[in-house]
Order: sequence, then structure tokens, then C-alpha cells
Amino acid sequence: PPPAQGWPVLYVLDGDLLFALTAQLMRNRFARGPGMPAQGAVLVGLGYAGARVLDLDARTRDYTPPAPGPAIDERGRREGGADVFLDFIDATVRPLVERAVRVDTVRQTLFGHSYGGLCVLHALFTRPGGFQRYVVASPSVWWRDGFILQEQNRFVAGRRADAPALHLLVTQGEREAELPEDPARAAIVRQRQGTDRLHTLLDGLRGVPGLDVRFVAFPGADHGTSMAPAAQQALALAIGGHG
Repeated sequence: PPPAQGWPVLYVLDGDLLFALTAQLMRNRFARGPGMPAQGAVLVGLGYAGARVLDLDARTRDYTPPAPGPAIDERGRREGGADVFLDFIDATVRPLVERAVRVDTVRQTLFGHSYGGLCVLHALFTRPGGFQRYVVASPSVWWRDGFILQEQNRFVAGRRADAPALHLLVTQGEREAELPEDPARAAIVRQRQGTDRLHTLLDGLRGVPGLDVRFVAFPGADHGTSMAPAAQQALALAIGGHG
């Protein structure tokens, strides 16, 4: 049975890749015998039809904000559909979830990694309060030369002293700043080096009214291996409040 206030809900982007992992991590939290608390969360994975674990074309379209310039990347993938995607979550997915189970409408968490983290930041900065908790793992702050920082500046400028409380958790693998030995991959990392921009983003959010910001770095983790500990942190925030 649901708790009296309803279930908290964790919405997971890149669901084909992250849903099973996050679901198992939640099972692990409550598999230690009858003495453990029974409460968990409703987990909603947002993925794509088809056999691919990572649909690069679809996620490029859905997770990138609308920005000036061509709505296409250097590989010919469509960009700029994040608002359409977030509208789909609000108009279609959330009512579906709320019809299926009793949910706690003040404990709603959105979690994304890489481009998904970029989408979560866009959601926070352009429609704050759609969720109460935002988990941003290794976000692609480099995208469009740091375009998300412009949205951050507008969010900060418009934030009022009496704004409702929001929680933002940002995570990153400690090794993400390292350059690979392969020259071609090293060039890509240099081009997309997000560490400095990520620190700029975090510095710009300090002291924003009603916004609780935390940053967690995972020792030994790179961009890919940071997903699992980020999912664990997302669950902790969604279920318990502060990770």
C-alpha cells in the first residue's frame, strides 16, 4: 500500500539504459530483511521503441534546448526538442502515472545523465517547480558553447526571495577531466571539456533563493561509469529528501 501522502516519483531519462539499473538499486535498498523500511518510490523510465539501448538520434533531439542557429548538430542529428519532450512528460506521462498509483505531488524528481543532464537543467531553469528535485549527472554543459549558462542567468535573475524550495544535485566522475591516450578522443574531450563550465554553473547558483544545491564527485569514475553512483544518489534524494 502507498504511504499516506502517496509515493514519491523518480523520472529517469535514457530509460532504456538506466531504468533496469536504477530499479535494481532500489530493490537493493529494501532487500535486507523485514527490519528495513518498506517505502520506496515509483520509478518511471523514459525510453524509446526499438532495440537500441541508446538512441542517439532521439536523445539528441529530445534532450537539447531550443537555441539560436541551425537545429542540427555536426552529425546531422536534429536538436532543440527539449520543450516538446518536457511537454510530453507533463501532458501524457505524468497523468498516466497518477492514474496508476497514488503519488506525492511535492516529491517529484527528474534525473538525467550527460545530454539528459542538460535536459534536466533546462527544465529547472525554464519551468522551475515542475519538479521539486533535480538530479543532473555529468551534464553536457559544453553544448552550444555553454548555452545552458544563458538560461541559468535568466533563472537566477528571475528567482524571487519567496520562491518555493527546490533541490538540485549535480554529480560528476572525478576522471572526467582526464584526457584519453587516443589523440582523436582527447581532441573531443578538449572540445567538450565541461569541468570549467560546470564550476561556473555551480558558482552561479550559490545563494539563489530557495535553491538547495549539492555537488558530488565520484572517485575513480569517468563519464560512463559515473552513471551507477549517480542513479543511487538520485534514488536517495527521491526517497529520502536530501540524498
